Amino acid sequence: MRMCKKALALIISAVIVLSAFIVTPVTFGADAASLIKGTFTIDTPDNYDPGELRYYYRDSYFKKSGTNLDPHLRTMSAALEFTVQGISDMPDETYGRILRNIGFLNIETYDMDHTGMDTLGVVLAHKSVDGKDVVAVALRGDRYEIEMAANLIAGAQGDIQAFADAEALVENRVRAYLEKYNITQAKYWVVGYSRSGAVANLFGRALNRDLSGFCTAVDDIYVYTFESALGCADNTAYANIHNIIDLNDMITYLYPALWSMYGCGVPDYIGDADETITLKAFSLISESYSQDLGEVRTADFISDFMSFLANNLSRETYYEKLQIPASQVAEIYFSLSEEQRLVFIEYFEQVFGELADDNKLISTLVVALAAPNSKLSAQMVTNLITKHMDQVAETYGKPVSDDEYDTIKAAVSPVVSVLLPIAGKDFKATYKFDDSARSTSAPLYHVMTLAGNLDSLITHHYNYNVFNKLTALDSYYQERDDVILGDVDGDGKVTVIDATVIQQKLAGIDAAVYVEMAADTDDDGQVTILDATYIQRWLAKVIFDDRIGKLAA
Repeated sequence: MRMCKKALALIISAVIVLSAFIVTPVTFGADAASLIKGTFTIDTPDNYDPGELRYYYRDSYFKKSGTNLDPHLRTMSAALEFTVQGISDMPDETYGRILRNIGFLNIETYDMDHTGMDTLGVVLAHKSVDGKDVVAVALRGDRYEIEMAANLIAGAQGDIQAFADAEALVENRVRAYLEKYNITQAKYWVVGYSRSGAVANLFGRALNRDLSGFCTAVDDIYVYTFESALGCADNTAYANIHNIIDLNDMITYLYPALWSMYGCGVPDYIGDADETITLKAFSLISESYSQDLGEVRTADFISDFMSFLANNLSRETYYEKLQIPASQVAEIYFSLSEEQRLVFIEYFEQVFGELADDNKLISTLVVALAAPNSKLSAQMVTNLITKHMDQVAETYGKPVSDDEYDTIKAAVSPVVSVLLPIAGKDFKATYKFDDSARSTSAPLYHVMTLAGNLDSLITHHYNYNVFNKLTALDSYYQERDDVILGDVDGDGKVTVIDATVIQQKLAGIDAAVYVEMAADTDDDGQVTILDATYIQRWLAKVIFDDRIGKLAA
């Protein structure tokens, strides 16, 4: 009886295995390959030229649920978003070319050539995937001239006003686009970076809150933001909103979490968590008035700095005293031409150069920091700054018009009155080192550390650095350009061993060589056991697919 059962089990197993091969032969065809490769260029904040960058696109990115982070779609989203930054006068060479190359139609733009405190650049396009329209929503915020001044408008409560106002415009643009092109079943591919990333978060929340109104579903929303500031007063984390965050980028901590600000989505951390910077403090005995206290993890310092700032600067105080003067100065600056900005910068370099040479500077600051809440202290510092502003203006001329100059001077007093008490607490601060129980006096260590490491901290926010970190996490960018479809072990030919490598990988067994781009043989955008079976069937000549054994598309 046991012999019969064993024989029966063997027969059943054989039938199951053979069923994978005994099917009607089919031809897949090279024209069905859906991986689209391309290159793009970006405009960078520091005018660095990273050269041509690569992207890889598949329609299958949108055949899976948007609640699952896809590392390939993540990088592709960055490619689209970064082409939207700073180059609206070159759409045919930037985002327009990418969108057309990957099959999107009816590309429309809004507010890309108009800058103002209430604008946000929007690029919309769509293409059909599996009977639904994928609507691409690419938002432009970073390096958008005067619009950046709007970032300082926080509002008294709720979502950050600057981001919420811009999001309302995006909603209106998208609803009109749906109606214009009669889109009744939509998937949404939403991308944003920096300021526009914060707006993309809020728009992603709007999509989730009104699924029927936007003709969509939870699984059909794919929001990818990069280095976005916090701006959402709702702490709901929507699984289809993916916030890519470099732990060492200060922008991603703004506005502070202690103001009850959130990101609307799920954080996806990139960057080196163990990166360090030099902790600094004020020192009278140092020629540069700065002393090094040792190394500290960058992310730890940023978190500590933001907590210190938020604990000593409430949103109410910011709204009532700092918001308007700060945004006015920013608006003046971003309204200037590039040549005028150089004059503006040179002017203030001269002002602060004179301040540093002023013999009264240290004594005035020490007295002010010792009693920072005194109106006299704020007045002393304000007078010191404005005196040197006028001296430089008299010698070299004003860097802006008379009215704008008066606005800038008027902003000094409220800024000093708010920030001086915070600096006073920093002046009396102590720092507890992680490797011991001891604390040491570290006056102004938040300010000094920030100032001393500002250049390196800022570079984490630069688009090309973000893209480099993303490609390091995307297997498409780790492979050669001469990838042979089906050659999973990279030996130059397709054999049954390639099917075995896929099986091992799926079973958690690491192979010596595993070329992921070569493994998706059935072209569905993911590697499964069906890909191993596909290779076996191709080798057995059960199916005929002229893509296998050839360079991947």
